[in-house]
Amino acid sequence: MSEESERAAFYEDHKDDPEIWDEAKVAPTPHLPKRLAMTVTVRFSAEEAERIRRIAKATGLTYAEVVRSAVAQASGARSAARA
Repeated sequence: MSEESERAAFYEDHKDDPEIWDEAKVAPTPHLPKRLAMTVTVRFSAEEAERIRRIAKATGLTYAEVVRSAVAQASGARSAARA
């Protein structure tokens, strides 16, 4: 019996075994800000866009959340990134 056949037989024999096939854990959905209704198109230089991407990656925010947070901070408003 080939290795592939052996694996197929194993999976077939254990297809209903809860010890092997535990329920998938679903990640909780992140808290989303209030319903966003407007889209604004903004152009950034390549350097600015890369800076935003690095900040997003380092903070775990999305690109849009970083931009919204910067706007909120610049306007003196409460941060809208993950309100």
